[in-house]
Amino acid sequence: MVFRTDEGGRGCGAFALAATLALTVTVPALAGTVDCLADRVVSFTSGFADPNTGFRYAELPGIVLGPPGDSLPTQGSTSVISLGHGGSITLAFTDNAIVDGPGPDFIVFENAFFVAPVPATPTSTCNVFAEPGKVEVSTNGAFWIAFPFNIAALSLVGSQQTACSSIPLLHGLAGLTPTFTGNWTLPDDPSVWDPNGIGGVSGAGGDAFDLATVGLTQARYIRITDLNLGTGIAGSAEGFDLDAVVALHSAPWGQTAPDSDGDGLRDADESQVHGSDPFRTDTDGDGLPDGAEAATCRSPLTSALTPSFVYDPDLAFAPGSTSALRWNFLSSTATYDLIRGSVAFVNRSSDPVGLGAVACVEDDSFNLSSSDHADTAAPPVGSVFFYLLRSKNGDYGTAADGRARLPASGDCVP
Repeated sequence: MVFRTDEGGRGCGAFALAATLALTVTVPALAGTVDCLADRVVSFTSGFADPNTGFRYAELPGIVLGPPGDSLPTQGSTSVISLGHGGSITLAFTDNAIVDGPGPDFIVFENAFFVAPVPATPTSTCNVFAEPGKVEVSTNGAFWIAFPFNIAALSLVGSQQTACSSIPLLHGLAGLTPTFTGNWTLPDDPSVWDPNGIGGVSGAGGDAFDLATVGLTQARYIRITDLNLGTGIAGSAEGFDLDAVVALHSAPWGQTAPDSDGDGLRDADESQVHGSDPFRTDTDGDGLPDGAEAATCRSPLTSALTPSFVYDPDLAFAPGSTSALRWNFLSSTATYDLIRGSVAFVNRSSDPVGLGAVACVEDDSFNLSSSDHADTAAPPVGSVFFYLLRSKNGDYGTAADGRARLPASGDCVP
């Protein structure tokens, strides 16, 4: 299991205690910094006889808990976990809940791509490498509702490509719409050709879902199951390849610390993480509460529609391990440093807070197409490690009382 430090502040780390993350991935539902991204892998059932042979299996759970990875219209992202034929994965949102709003409420990003050429007009003949997955949602993780789809249309899915003209008949499934680098907080409308998008695909593509379709006003769990169609010849990447799930309409959930203005963000997160005013519901005055903006990956400081979220190192053990500690996928473009230190050496009475000598676990690192980020160091008996992250040229945040954190030494020191 992984416990967050109660120190608060940007770059919040975690205290790691021994546990096992095996085929069933169970991590405590801890409310973290609010954003629009999934927070926890509840369970994973591999479609591979040996789960270790599945593409990027060793990087669960973090590989699917960040934003979508970079991809091209003719080449899907590799920042994915392959379910294998018939495999299934369940994700939970612990710091927010997806809510029903106007239009689509969340996007599932798989790594579907156009089999060249990319269509130039709405009537162009084209094909997509599609690996469909069934999508189910739940409010409590026990009772599930599946999005409806046309079972008969599954016969239209090709082994290596599916005609673009067949995609509308498969709506209700994920893994259909090509994805590419772009604004992943904007939904694609598959019924409308976007002349400004690549191949007519809006935002960053992906398949969008509306909770109203299944009669729900809120959901906190999403389950995706590969339909075992035997598509492709991808080997270790067979079956549905999950990249990310992004909430388009979302509200803070599970925040228990003081929230003076009632906007859904904890006072400490407002002042130390988002930079918003803990005593003003709508810091930027754009008509949206700060919490609603953070929960949809928008900055509470501006009305801009560009994605904005906190690079927060959620830590968990790699599958089947109690020693290899991994962290969530951060971004395809964000360069960051990750440090490890010993709680025993932290000097909380100093200003700034002294972290002591730290180990530089990741120096000027980034997640582009692949990563094997893990830390196998173990604290001495009776001791505890902390982990802190900063974006390139940033800092390691502040303690709960606003004092800066400063490492004494190490390659990752500003």
